[in-house]
This record gives sequence, structure tokens and C-alpha cells, in this order.
Amino acid sequence: MTELVRVAHTAALESSFNQRSSSSSSTSAPDLFRQPEPSVGQEDHVCDVTPQVLLDMAAIYAGIHQKLKSPQTSWSDKLKLAQFAWASSQCILPNKEQVLLDWTAHALSCYYNKKIKVPLEVVEQLWTYLDDVLNSKKLSNVLSQGKNITLNPALSQIINERILEGTTGMLSISLSTVLSCCHGILTSPVLSVCYTARYNLLVDLLVRICSLACFQLRQHESSEPLRLKVFEVLFLILSTYLTIQKQQGNTNRVFNQVTEHLLQPLCLLRHLLTTRAWTEEDDLRIRQHLNKDIRCKVDLILQSALFFHDRLPYYKEEVLPLERGSGAKKGSASNMYVCPVATILSKLVHGHGDDKETLFYAVRCNSLPLLFKFALDSFCKEEENKLLCFHIMTKFVTTLDFTEDLSIKETFNTANWSLVLLSLENILNSCLAGDIYNVAADRIHHKEVQLHFYRKVARLLFNNAQTDIPAWYRCLKTLLTLNHQILEPDLDELISLAWVDADNFELRVKKARETLMCAVIQTYAKLRQLPRLFEELLVVVCRPAADELRQELLPEAVQKTLSQCLLDNPPSQNLEICRLILKKMPNVREMRNESALKLFFLSILLHAVIFNLKTLDDSTPVPTVRQTQSLMEEMLKFVRSLLQCLEGILIADTPWGEKIQESTLLLTHTWHEADALFQIHCSKYKSPVGTNHEMSPVCDTIEKVLARTGSAGKVSSPLSRLLQKLLALQRMKKHLLVSPNAETKSILFETAQYVVNRQEPLIHMSSDQTWDLQLCSVNSDTYSVAYWFVVTTNLPLIAPYLSQEDASYIADTMLNSLLQSDFRSNLEKTDRSIFLISKQLLESMVLCELSQLHSAVVTSITKRVFEVLCASDVPSFLKSSTEFDVESVGKEEHIADFSPSLRRLKSIAQEVMNCVETGVSIIVSETQVSHLLKLVKITSVLNPHAMSPEDYLELFLCSFLMNVCVQRDGNGALSVPISLLEDLFKLMALLLMRQNSYIVLKVVHGSTLLEAAMTSVSSCFSKGLFCSVDSPAWFPFLQSVQGFIQCLIQLIIIQKSSVRINLEKFANFMIERVALDGTSSGNSGEYEEALNVQLHLATMSTLCKELMPILGKIKQLDETLTQLLGKIVSIMGPAIQAVLTGKTGSILRQSFFVDVVTVMIKSELAKASHQTEHIVEGNGKDKISHMGFYKSFGQQILKELCPAPRPMDFLNSSIHYLSAFYLAAESNKELDLKDLHFTILQSVHTLFSGTWMSISEVKELEAPVKDMLAQLMGNCSKEQFHLLFLLLRDGLVASKVGGGCHTEVLASLTLIKLLACCSLPDTCSKAFWLTVPQILSSLVFIIRESSEVASLTSALTVPAVETLTTLLRQGESWLSNPHHVITGLGALHFVPLDSQSMDDYYSAFLAIHEALFAIILCYPKVMLKSAPTFLNCFYRLVTSIIHEGRQKGEKEREKDSGTFLKCAMLVERMYTHIGKTADGFTFLSSFIVAQYVSELQRVTLQPEIKAHLTEGIYCILDSCAEQDIKFLNRTLQMGVKEVFRELYKNYVHYHKSQRQGEEKYTA
Repeated sequence: MTELVRVAHTAALESSFNQRSSSSSSTSAPDLFRQPEPSVGQEDHVCDVTPQVLLDMAAIYAGIHQKLKSPQTSWSDKLKLAQFAWASSQCILPNKEQVLLDWTAHALSCYYNKKIKVPLEVVEQLWTYLDDVLNSKKLSNVLSQGKNITLNPALSQIINERILEGTTGMLSISLSTVLSCCHGILTSPVLSVCYTARYNLLVDLLVRICSLACFQLRQHESSEPLRLKVFEVLFLILSTYLTIQKQQGNTNRVFNQVTEHLLQPLCLLRHLLTTRAWTEEDDLRIRQHLNKDIRCKVDLILQSALFFHDRLPYYKEEVLPLERGSGAKKGSASNMYVCPVATILSKLVHGHGDDKETLFYAVRCNSLPLLFKFALDSFCKEEENKLLCFHIMTKFVTTLDFTEDLSIKETFNTANWSLVLLSLENILNSCLAGDIYNVAADRIHHKEVQLHFYRKVARLLFNNAQTDIPAWYRCLKTLLTLNHQILEPDLDELISLAWVDADNFELRVKKARETLMCAVIQTYAKLRQLPRLFEELLVVVCRPAADELRQELLPEAVQKTLSQCLLDNPPSQNLEICRLILKKMPNVREMRNESALKLFFLSILLHAVIFNLKTLDDSTPVPTVRQTQSLMEEMLKFVRSLLQCLEGILIADTPWGEKIQESTLLLTHTWHEADALFQIHCSKYKSPVGTNHEMSPVCDTIEKVLARTGSAGKVSSPLSRLLQKLLALQRMKKHLLVSPNAETKSILFETAQYVVNRQEPLIHMSSDQTWDLQLCSVNSDTYSVAYWFVVTTNLPLIAPYLSQEDASYIADTMLNSLLQSDFRSNLEKTDRSIFLISKQLLESMVLCELSQLHSAVVTSITKRVFEVLCASDVPSFLKSSTEFDVESVGKEEHIADFSPSLRRLKSIAQEVMNCVETGVSIIVSETQVSHLLKLVKITSVLNPHAMSPEDYLELFLCSFLMNVCVQRDGNGALSVPISLLEDLFKLMALLLMRQNSYIVLKVVHGSTLLEAAMTSVSSCFSKGLFCSVDSPAWFPFLQSVQGFIQCLIQLIIIQKSSVRINLEKFANFMIERVALDGTSSGNSGEYEEALNVQLHLATMSTLCKELMPILGKIKQLDETLTQLLGKIVSIMGPAIQAVLTGKTGSILRQSFFVDVVTVMIKSELAKASHQTEHIVEGNGKDKISHMGFYKSFGQQILKELCPAPRPMDFLNSSIHYLSAFYLAAESNKELDLKDLHFTILQSVHTLFSGTWMSISEVKELEAPVKDMLAQLMGNCSKEQFHLLFLLLRDGLVASKVGGGCHTEVLASLTLIKLLACCSLPDTCSKAFWLTVPQILSSLVFIIRESSEVASLTSALTVPAVETLTTLLRQGESWLSNPHHVITGLGALHFVPLDSQSMDDYYSAFLAIHEALFAIILCYPKVMLKSAPTFLNCFYRLVTSIIHEGRQKGEKEREKDSGTFLKCAMLVERMYTHIGKTADGFTFLSSFIVAQYVSELQRVTLQPEIKAHLTEGIYCILDSCAEQDIKFLNRTLQMGVKEVFRELYKNYVHYHKSQRQGEEKYTA
């Protein structure tokens, strides 16, 4: 097509040229033009022509040149002529490329200089023509041959001007064309000279393209997306400029150009790229790649131009005080070079209009931290330059519209505080990272100049507090990290603004504030000055303030930090803190509203401190114990005074009484808990109230407080109510410590009842309210959660003293909370909610230990079920056990053995069975179904082992009743009830597998349950409930039915509960049901009929599966079981054949029918094997009754096994079927057994060779194929084995790997691996292992070939290594030649460990490790002989995991850490095994250690990975002798030697001493 277009275009040019040309030279043109065009590959080939023709052609094209220059020729003709001259390979115009480029550049120059007038469309065409020429392959080929072409200097200026017009929107031509021309020039080293040779012009181009990019980035309102071409050309220009800038010898010139022309545009560009809110419309290449690359180039340009190391003296002269004072002043001409900082900052501050003030202030704030970071990177490498960097930083900070004294200027716009603080934060963080502030050096050498400046920054922040901006807190945190003395004078202000009086609780602000306060606490804890911090905190807390507006004093993050710091703090300081708080407590007698609020905050603080102290024990020094006792006495006096005051307040009910009440109860609770803890753990501690806690005045007052709950002084505060319950629990604990008596037990029961308090108004029980476990955050919203947390966490204490009503209340509350939320939801919250607390209680072992409460939960569940269902059909459920006496049961056998509760349950069971017989149907709505589903899911979490037999049976019968009687209403969706039935069958199966299951068979016969279950499911068909069930919903339900039947039959057999009668009765029931459904099949639809038959087949196949294992174990049952198997198989055969030949067979799952027929075969085989003991030989043909059907079924499976993708469940079932079918054929002594043997193996090989089979699917099929091979190869002949080997041999060809037939190779490898694990006849086994050396050689070539294709790593390379490993393991006694093992070892070097996929990487890593482990385990002598090869292979694993396990970004680490951790554990395992190998291996231990430390020295490993590798290498160091350690210390290089010394030091300290200690006590 290209040639045709070219010829047509040439003809058009000929015609146009002939009509308009009058010169004589043009008359001969048509003859030349009609010469045939060269082929595509010969475009630039010069034709062989005579000298005369060449002369004629020269004359012709000299005319072309004249025509291009002639003013008489129209511009359209000139363009056509130029296009023809460029396109035609026969145009041999001398220096054609130069001529045409010069003509185009001249034409554009004349137009833009207004020397000629050209139509706009012609100008557009000229640019298009220039673009085509500059980006053509022809020009590229010419330049690559070394031809010199120069561009008109005016062209580069024209391009610069057009880009500028594109920025202003005045460009009259296509911007893309201009950018493409620029791109074509700069990508060619020859053409780009027009820019690179003129530095100023290149700078101008960069300024223009930056302006264009900024213009596009600032058009937020425009719907037009960013142009990719603009940013591609921008990146190209930046790269070109950076190269030229580095080549400039005059750094002053570079600095001048960048500051004068480039600094503002580049900073603006970087700011817009950084702050842009990218959208989906923006090109992905700009968002992800060019954005980052452009910013990187900008950074390199600015850093290398502004902070070049040769300019260091100028910076010193400008900013360092001594240098500036002693140095001579320069003239104004050199001012720019002498004052680089001032020059840079002036360009950032000035040079823009007032209309852009806001934008450029943001650019300034964004650029200053970046420029300061560049200064640090360039100058801060030497220690002596750190003061210089500090003074540069001070200049940068003042540029943020601050004065020299760091106060805000009058021109400062307060709306910019957010930008200023972010900029200041980044600058301070750079100071911290650059380590430019040495506190000691600043004090000794520089008169604390840095400290004074940072103090000014701190005062600036406090004088203009911006507590609504997170960066304000982060700036203070950085100052604190630099030196705590910076904030020390303003510590009270810091605590007030950022802690006590904080009033902004927006999430980001709150997080930044809490981070700052945690840092303050940690800093003062490290300085051992926590009392100093608390002094300031108490001063702030006790200031007059609007306390009612104050939020919680100790948020969770601050509480945790304080707790950790108090644990590490000296006990004397902690006690001092407590005393400080006690001293600040207000006077009880002068209590007012404000004092009450102060008291509350101080009580919270004291509670937090005391609850986080390290408790006293017998090792605590006596002075500390005495100080603690003194503190407890002081606190007790204060608590007593508060309690006395509290008695009056409860009656007076003053407005501030609530806070006093809360404070009193909190301090009382705190004192009691601490006192009890100290007494328990420290025998030296003597309680201030003595040992007889019952007579304590404090306890007496508590008794009064608890007794007043129902009086006029009723406690209304949520926190007070919660604290009362905690005090009540404390009272229980104290009473439990004394000897029990009647009075004590009465108190315990009363207190437990008070804690639970069934009348508690839980108004927020249904909400998702959470609580952070802090007492100060308990309010009317969180009280319900706090109350429920206190009750559930103290259940072991109060449960023995709860009444039945209290236990039921707790169970009902728990059930309500679980039902009101999604039980399957996973809440990853640190805070507690009622639902989460209830869920944890339900799943905990605590509930199992509390029998009364567990029973109450079961009772509550069953009660809820019967509330949903109609209990009138089961009246016995409504009766209590006492109503069932002996006479009401009737004349049943062994009735005396039944307790009243069992009599009641037996009556319930009988009524449930009656419901099934009478066809009772309980209609439920969709809402009720949802409710029942939640109840079933909750029940499935309960532990049946913890249930009493009565609870267990009641729950089982309740589940069974739901299963057999619940139906949907007319409008309900069917998928909901079938899921309910599925869950119910699973629940009943789960219950039947537990220890109490025997009780079920005591009240109802097993066969009765089975028949009732099948009757209820069958009734669903008769009522048309399954007519719209889809396959995804039906088959899980069918499996749940099978699971229930299986568990119940197993229970009957295990319990020996009338096994013969129950099994016979159920089998006959199913046979009759099948026959009955067969006669009435016309009454229902085909699909529903197929489902019904499928249900019957599933039931009977499950029955057969359970009958087969007990055949022959109980002789009395053998005859019955044999008859039952025969009956069931005889009824299953016709049934399944009818379904398969019907229309509905294709719509049901194939694997199901395969499984059923497999069970039929196994049943017949079991029956036949039992009968052969009693039948005379010769009746073999009659052993398998449906052999013809099995044969045709097997042939169909073999046909469907390979051609196309099949479901995995079908493939699994088919392989199981083929195994059973072959056994049947073998048992039946079929004539074509040999052919069947090979056909099956060939089909499996073809299946594995299928291109649609993934490697994971092949792995999934390995287990059933292995079982099948064991069946087929157990008695195979030599001929059969030979045929199999010929089949496998064809796949072991390395050339097939590259030929696209790697699946054939995989099939052979898989079968060989499985065959090696099979038990073969002696002759076949010998033949196989004699051939294994050849197989190993083939495996080496296959691994080498496949390792070159990255996509085949997991698909072929790893399976080949796994086959190699299996052969080495299984051939331990066969492979006597070491060469064969070494051959396999050599193959491991080819396995790639550089895969992009984590799955591929781990599979390859594991495969190599397992192969090495097989060698070291099975062939230790071979490994010792080939130790270097073995270690080199293992060294690949070590190097790989060290490289991959290095510290990376947070996202990468989270994504891949699990895989790398498993690899590290494998390496540790190998190191450990090498260390325990034969002593002959120890001579290479030092080499192993040297390799490890050499790699370790290059990277920083993730801690968890390093831990495993270190433990492994310690095992190698165990085998290193002393001379090995000396050798390593002598020979290792310096950096590696330091790593080794650190490793060996830790080895001696942690590992060696522990090992020697273990050896000391080892026999």
C-alpha cells in the first residue's frame, strides 16, 4: 500500500509540475519520473545510470532548487516540490537534506520576520513538513552515516517564540507540531548543536517550555487533559540542559543563568507538579513516571547550579559573621557571586506581579525546604560546614515573611500560616536529619547561637499559636527532638496549649497533638525529669479555667506512653509524682464548683499514675516500701475526708456534687486496688488499715455508699455507677479472702446481684458506640459498653454467685448484642463495643468453664428459636421438667433410667417426630429467616463439649425441628431458606461429632431421625420449594445433607445402637422412597425430579460409604450388610442410568454422578471380596453385576478427560473412578485388561499435557493420580511397564521446551515423580531405577533449557527440580554412583532466582532448598566430596534472600515480608543441618561464615529476616575452631571484618553461653 501511495503521489507531482513549468529542463522530467520506484528495503539506493543521464538529472534538480527559491512559484507548488524531493530516493540533489532544511528554515524565518506574506495554512504545512523531515528515519540514517547537517540558527529562535505563544494562547499553528520539531532536533546529537552550542538559547528554551507546562498545570477549570507531548519534550529539554550545565566550566555563569532565568520557573513547575490533584483524565505516564522524572531533573539542575562545592567560599563569606567582618567588601559587579544566598532568596521573593502573590508565596514556602536540603547535601558532609548550614537556614526561615528577630512582618498574611508551618516543619526536619545542631559544640564554641535562634522559633510558635494546624505541633516536636531546652522555658505554655486546654478535636490535629505530648513524656522520662514535667502539668491543671469545656486529660495514646514511661522510671520519682498530685488536691471543706472540677482531673491523673506503677514485691528495697506506705497513709486520710464529705453531698445533691462523687469513688477504688496488690506481692508492706479489711473504716463507708443507691441520694453519674460496681467487685474479692460462712455467702450473692443489676438501663445496647477502656471517657454514651466490659471480664469472679435469673439476663444481653450486628463482621478496632465484647466472650474458653452461664446461653438460644417458630406444635417445650413424672411417660422400657429433664426431652423428641409424620409446616418470613440464620451461626460457635447432656439434646432437637418444619412464605426468596437448611444440617453434623452425642440415641432411634430428615427434604420437592434452586446453591446443601447422614450413621455404629435394625430400616426406607418417587415422577418438573433423584443417590452413596468399612469387622452383621449393599446398588444402577439418559443429566454436576458410580463399584468390590471367602472359584464373572454399565461409563470418561478444559471436581472424581474401575475389571478378569491399563495411563498423560491445565491444577491432581498409579502398577507386567516407559521417554526431550511443547515435558515429569513413590514389582522396580541415571541427565538439560524462559519458572523448571528431588530421595538405596547425584546437584545452578512474581520466587527457592536438603540427608558422603559445588548452590539462596530481604518501603515490606520470612527460615534450617552434619564438613565452616558476612555487609536486613539468618549462622560458628576465627579476623577486609566481629560478639554473648549451659545438663 505504501508503494502504491508513493507512486500515485509522484504522478500527481509530475502532472502539476509539467503544467506550471516553462523551462526546458522540465520537459524531460516525466521520463525520469516514470522510472519504477525502488523496493522498500532499497529506498536510499542510487540506481545504476549512465553519465549522460546523471548530467540530465543534475540539470533537472538544479531547476528544482531554482523553483524553490523563485518568487514566481506558488507556495503550494513549492511545498509539493519539497515534499517530492524529500520523498523520492531518485532525487540526487547535492546535499539534499541540508538544502531542504535550509529552505524550510529560511521560509519560516522570513514569514515570522514579516519579510514575506504566506497563507496560514501554508505556514501550518511548512511546520508539518519540517516535523516530517526532522523525525524521519531517512534523516536519522543519513546522520548516522556521519554526514554533517547544520540547522539555521534562526530556527531555534523561531521554535522558542512559538512555544512562548503557546503559553499565552496566541499560537496560530499546532503546538504539537512545534513540540515535535523541537523533540526531533534535541534527540539528534548533530542537530541539537543549534541549542547546545548556544547556552543562552537553551536556557531560553527551558524557560519557555517550563512556562508552557505550568500554564497547563494551572488550568484546573479546563476540561482538557494535560498534553503528554508537552511533558515528554520538557523532560527531554531538562535532560539536555543538565548535560550542558555539567559541561560548563564557568560555574559563576551557570549560577547567574539559573538564578536570573531558571530559578522561578523551575520552582513553580516543581510546586505545581507536587501539589496537583491528579485525576483519572490525566495521562497515566505523566502521573506515574514523567512527574517523578521531571522533579528529579529539576532537583539535579538546582542543586548542581546553586550549591556547587566550588561556591562554598562565597557562601561562607556571606553568612558567617567572622568571615563577613574580616573580609574585604566587593564591588557591586561581583555582588551576585559574593552574596549567593541573598541572590537566591531575592529571586524567590521578588520578580512577580501582585496578582500572583498568593501562588508565588506558596511556591516560596514549598521551595525553601527543598533548597535548604540541597545546601545540606552539598555542604554538610564536612563537620566544619555545619555552622554554615545553620546560618543559611536562618536566612531561609526569615524569608517566610519574618523579621530578623523572628516576629511576623506587617505584610504577613495570616491565611498563609498553614503553608509557613509546613515549610518550617520541613526545614527543621532537615536540620534534624543533617545533624547540624551539636548542643555541646554550640555552647562551647559558638556562644549558643543555635539555641538562641531555636528559642526564637519556639517563641514565634507560642506567640502565634495555630492549634488548628497539625504542622504547628510537629514543629514543636522537632524542636523538642533537637534539644529539650529549647522548649523548657515555655513548658507550661506547651502543656496548656497542646494538652490540658486543647480544644480542637479534628482527627489529624488530635493525632499530631497526641504525638507531641507522647514525645514530651518520653523525653522527660529519658532525662529522669518526670516530676518536673508533672509540676508544670499540675500548675496548668490548677489554673482557673473553663474546666467543664476540657476534654479527657489522658487520651489512649498518651495513657499508653505514660504507662510505659512510669514502668521504666525510678520508683522514688513515681512516688514523688503521686505526692505532688496529692498536695495539689483542693481543700475538702472549701469545695466549690471549680474546686470539684480540679479535684476530678487530679483524681484521674493520680489514678493513672498509681495504676501504672511497678508493684512492690519482696525484692523492693525497704526505703521504697516505707515511702509507699507513707504515701498510702496520706492518700487514705484524704480519701476518708472525701468520703465524709460525700455522705453529706449525697443528701444535699449540690450542682458540683457529681464531680466530687466521681472523684471520691475513683480515689477509693484506686486506693483499695493498690493496697490489695501491694499486700499480695510484698510481705514487707503493711496496710494502713491493718490486715482485717472487713473492719476498715473505708469499707464501712463504701457499704453505706452502696446501700444508698436506692435512697434519695441516688447516684446518677455514669462514671459513679461504674465505679460503684468496681468497688463492689473489690468487696467480693476481700470477702473471698476470709473463711466462708453463711453471712459471707449472703454478701457475695448480694454483691454479685448488685454488679449485674438486671434493672440496668442499657439504652445504648443496640448502638455501635465504642469505649477506649479509659475511666475518664465514661459518659452516658459509653456507659453501656463500660458496664458490659466490667461484667464480662469479671464473670469468673461473680458467676458462682449469680442466680438463674441473673445468668439468663447475661445470656439474653449477649445474644441481643450479637443478633443486632453482623456476626461475621471482622472488627479490627482497639476500642471495645458491646458486640465485640460479646463476640469475644462467646468464642472464649471462659464461657465453657462457666457451666451455669453456658447453659443459660443455650437456653436463651432455644427460647429465641421457639419464639420465632410456633411452639404450639411442641407443647412439651413449654413445660418444665418437674411436670414430667414417671406416670406421664407410659409403659416404656428402662423408664426409671430417665431423669425428669430427659423425660421432657423425650416427649419433645416424640412431638417433633409427630410433626414430621403429620407434615406440619411452619411458615416464616424473610425477616424471621434472617433472624434464624444469625441464631444458627451463633450456635455453631458454641463448644458442644461444655454443654450438659440435657442442653445438648435440647439444642439438637431445636435444630432438628427447624430443619424439618421451617418453610418459606409465599414471597420469600428460595436462596435464603436453602442456606438456612444448609447451615442447620452442618450444625447438626457438628453436634453429632461431639462427646454428648450418645444422648440423642437415648430419646429417639437413629433410623427415625434419618427417615424424618429425608422425609422433610422430600416434602420440599412435593411443595415445589426447590423448583428454582440454582446449581451453586444446591450442591453445598446436598453436601451438608450427606455430612449429617454420615455423622448420624457413624454415631449409630460407634454407639452400637441397634445397628442392624437401624441400618436395615433406613436402607429399606430409601429403597421404597426411590421406588415411590419413580412411579410418581410425572407429577413434577424434569429439573426438580432430577434434583430429587440426586438427593436419593447422594443419600444411598453415603450409606454405602459407611457400610463398607465395617464389612467383615462384625461377623453377625456381615450377611445383613452384604444384602443391604446389594439392594442399594441394584436400585442405584437403574436410577443413575435413567438420569444420565434423560434430558436433565447435562444440567447437573458431572462430578456428582462420577462419585456415585465410583461408590457403586467400590460397594460391589467390597461385597465381592467378602463373598469370595464363601464362594467356590469359577463364579468370577458374576461378581460385578453392572460391569457393562461401568465399562461404557469408563469409556465415556476417557473420552471427556482430555480434549477440552474440565472442572477440577470432575477430573478428581474421574481419576478416582478409573482407579476403582480398573480394580473391578481386574477382579472380574476382563480380557482387555492390558489395553485398559495402557489406555488409562495414556489418558492421564494426555490430560497433564493439556495446555489449558495450570500448574496448580496439576498439583491438585497429583494425589489422586498417585493413588491410581499404586493400583495400576501393583501387579503390572514387564510389557505394561515397558509401554509406560516408552510413553514417558518421549516427553523427556529438552528440545520440546523451546518448541512450545513444554506441557508434554511436564506430564512426563509429573508421572515419573509419582511413579518413583509407588511400590513396583521387583522386575519393574529394578528396570525403573536402572533407567533413573539417564532420566537425571535429561532433567539437567530440561532445567537448563527452561530456565532461559522466565515464564516457565513455575510451569516447568520448578516441577523438574521437584522430580529430581523425589528421585534422589526415593533412590537412596539404588543410586550408588556419586556422579549421578553430582549431576543432579549441577542442575540447581540453572534455576532462576530473579523472578518478578513472588510465587515464582518462593517456589524456585523452596525447590532448590528441598533438593539440597535431600542430598545432605540421603547422600552425606557425596555432599562432602562435592562440598564446593554444594555450597556454591546454597550460597545462591543466601545471597538471594539477603538481597531481597533488605529494608524497603513500607508498602513493599508488608506485601512481600511473609514470603521472604519463609525463605529465611529455610536458610536457617539448612545452616542448622549443615552445622550438625559429619565432622568432615567443618573444614569449610569458615568459608561459609566469610560468604555470609561479605553479603551481609552490603545491605541492611529487615530485623525479622536477620534474626532467622543469624540463628542459622550461629550453628555454623559452633563448628568453627579457634584457628578459624583467627583466620577470619586476619583475612577479611575492613568493612566485612567489623560485621564479623559484631556477629561473633553477639554469638559469644547470646548463643555460645546458652549452648554451653545446655551441654552442661545434657546426659
